Amino acid sequence: MTIIGLIASCEDDKSTNPQNQTPLIPPQSSLIINFVEFPDTATVGGADSPTLSRRNWAWAASNVHYWNSILTVTLAIPIKAFAEAFNHQPVKQSDGSWLWQYSITVNEEVYTAKLFGMNLTDGVDWTMLLSKQGEYTDFEWFTGFSNSSATEGTWSLNRDPNSPSAFLTIEWHRNIQNETADIKYTLVSPSILQQGSYIFYGRTNEVPLNRFYQIYKSESNSLIDIKWSYESYFGRVRDTVYFYDSNWHCWNERLDDTECPE
Repeated sequence: MTIIGLIASCEDDKSTNPQNQTPLIPPQSSLIINFVEFPDTATVGGADSPTLSRRNWAWAASNVHYWNSILTVTLAIPIKAFAEAFNHQPVKQSDGSWLWQYSITVNEEVYTAKLFGMNLTDGVDWTMLLSKQGEYTDFEWFTGFSNSSATEGTWSLNRDPNSPSAFLTIEWHRNIQNETADIKYTLVSPSILQQGSYIFYGRTNEVPLNRFYQIYKSESNSLIDIKWSYESYFGRVRDTVYFYDSNWHCWNERLDDTECPE
């Protein structure tokens, strides 16, 4: 083989061999639900704005807020560690994996993060290790898998270094062309009453209700359906346990209760 042919062969191998390619990190939306998208009193002009009744919106909002509280408190450190990875370049390791290594600060505490990505034939395996000086080293906070185009995947998160057991699983999908996406969090820890409970969020192109939540409560075996318009704030909720019927219960653009359209 000529020198030119050898160079071309090496270049082809680099472009086709996934081990030689930097893994594509999944989007932050694969790990984080954007709870800000759900309308609140600040969105429509403040809590003191004129109102009739907001029972329907309030019931939906309280269940969304419950999950927001769980995830904000429990996942603050791993979420910030994951988000910071996008600001750094990885280094290839001797075992073929790629390592993003950096520090983050959460509540004035410094953590060292190591995000490993290992290319596979059909995607990438991910591992996030976090360390805090004097307390723990290389705690495996979460692992995951994403397909090669980073359009779908899963995550599995442990609770924290004091409770190093499975706490939450995540399934996510996105369609870049259609700008649609969904993500589902499921509580899997056997030590909590809410084991099996989940929240499922989606961004769709449906008109006029283009956002949704499905919230399942395992302790009461109940499912709450929520749909709303991201642009105009009105929406609806259905919960057979809370409302004692299987009907939709609606709110308008000011979050006040209103009759649902036919």
